[in-house]
Amino acid sequence: MAALLLCLGVVLTAGCSGSPDREEDVPGAARTSPSSTAPAAPPRIPSATDLPGVPHAVGFASDGSGFTLTAECDQRGCRQHAAVLEAGAGLWRPVRSPLPDLTADQGITAGLTVLGPGRALITEGAERADRPGRTWFTDDSGGTWRRGSTRPTGRTATVPTGAALVTDCRKPSDDGDGCARSRLLVVLPDTGEHRVLTHRPPLTGVLSPAGDIAENALFVAGEDPETGLPALAISGDRGRSWRPTHMTGAAEDGWAPRVVAGRRGMYAVQPGQLPSQEGVKNGLLTLHVSTDGGGTWTRIWRYRPGVEPLSILGDLVVTDDDRLTVYGETGVWHSDDQARTFRSEGAARGPAGSVRQTPIGWLWSDSYGKGAYRISADGTHWHDFRLGTGGG
Repeated sequence: MAALLLCLGVVLTAGCSGSPDREEDVPGAARTSPSSTAPAAPPRIPSATDLPGVPHAVGFASDGSGFTLTAECDQRGCRQHAAVLEAGAGLWRPVRSPLPDLTADQGITAGLTVLGPGRALITEGAERADRPGRTWFTDDSGGTWRRGSTRPTGRTATVPTGAALVTDCRKPSDDGDGCARSRLLVVLPDTGEHRVLTHRPPLTGVLSPAGDIAENALFVAGEDPETGLPALAISGDRGRSWRPTHMTGAAEDGWAPRVVAGRRGMYAVQPGQLPSQEGVKNGLLTLHVSTDGGGTWTRIWRYRPGVEPLSILGDLVVTDDDRLTVYGETGVWHSDDQARTFRSEGAARGPAGSVRQTPIGWLWSDSYGKGAYRISADGTHWHDFRLGTGGG
């Protein structure tokens, strides 16, 4: 039955509060007062507590339409479902899921990628990182699904707007469970097919998408070929060419950085494994800021024993007035001074949910599989909605 549990980021944690010393001053970093403009209204996403099961994947397109995958599980297995939100419709509509039902010894491994209004790709994970998985693509809001594969067919020189970058393992790790070397594939938004990206970023090791920030800022993470440290490369022409960025203070044993954008700059988060005595699984190792469009990065935060925030779940939230918010395993932490200090939100000491940046704003998901979500356009004002029987 353990295999039926959804992987929803629930962790047992322990930690203590504190504030770090300033890592270093950031030339040109924003220090202006908060914007006096009217707050951005959060998108209005309707609830749908009548959807069967518990949601394990939700995604949105830039017009406010979206898809969700849910699953009804018992001791015999899981039945998988899907639903669609069409722009302006005001309700979620159940559609046929192409995913097969699961037996009690199978876990839920399906992923969801929204490629535009009415277009989405469901990917079923393969047993090994270097083997292709099955896919199903729709371009008619779930009316029909076309079966395919993550195996690439051909090459492409660019990443079209709306396309997704994904990692394709080329050499498994020695234990066979991970990957030692990879390349990048482009998921085409009109067909869901995979193409090999022709021009490889100037990085080594495992390449992974690190942020599609704007038309002229596409990021990939990997290793610096000279130092072996985690690093970022940037493309200003949708993948036709790449250049390395200069990132000071990256943690040697950290995981791939992830980039998000605020109104006054870009921020890169480097998660990683902390010492076991910290009691967290998703450690926060470093934070970096760029004020030149992602070309150079200055470290503004690094891990210090016992100093919160020790962990991060999802993306760093950057509000429109440049406040930084970390949703972690021991609560929510805010900084109004570019990570000089952090303060906790309330008295909660458990997992605070996770947040990721989407085409319609910041999307928060709860940590306990209850189908609770929030959406925000500015990182400050949030609209709640619930999906599935877990959110009833």
